[in-house]
Amino acid sequence: MTKEIIDFINAELKIDIRKKKKTNQYVFARTVYYKLAKELTNLPISEIGRQVNKDHCSVLHNLKNFDEVVKRKELKKIYDTFKEFPIQEDRVTYTEALNINEQLRLQLTDIKQKYEQLLEEKEETNTIKVSKIEELTKGLTDEQLDLVHLRLEAMIKMIKSIQ
Repeated sequence: MTKEIIDFINAELKIDIRKKKKTNQYVFARTVYYKLAKELTNLPISEIGRQVNKDHCSVLHNLKNFDEVVKRKELKKIYDTFKEFPIQEDRVTYTEALNINEQLRLQLTDIKQKYEQLLEEKEETNTIKVSKIEELTKGLTDEQLDLVHLRLEAMIKMIKSIQ
């Protein structure tokens, strides 16, 4: 399991936490590794440290700083992703998630455009129907319009009852 954690962190950050570098990027990445390894394995602290060429004192010291380290968005995402999906097949890398998000955003934009187009077509159809009715009833008196309305209502009820 420690190898999977190391490989995942290395892939996400494009570094190798087994190197003996002391820059913040490496130290913070190893801190996330220590926390995940401690929570997800039964290995002793000394073995967890040995996997990244560090001793148990380094592991203990960095674990104390974990809460500060995960205030960094990228490291928190790495920690949360691996913690929630420790099995490789279930886990999606941050980059893959961004790609999926972009594909979904493009699909949503396309669907919105199609929806707007359908609304416009519906409005045009309704306008044509209203225009046709206005054309047919043009010049009728109020009494004649009432009669048309009454007969139209009866025809609609009859059509609905047949269905």
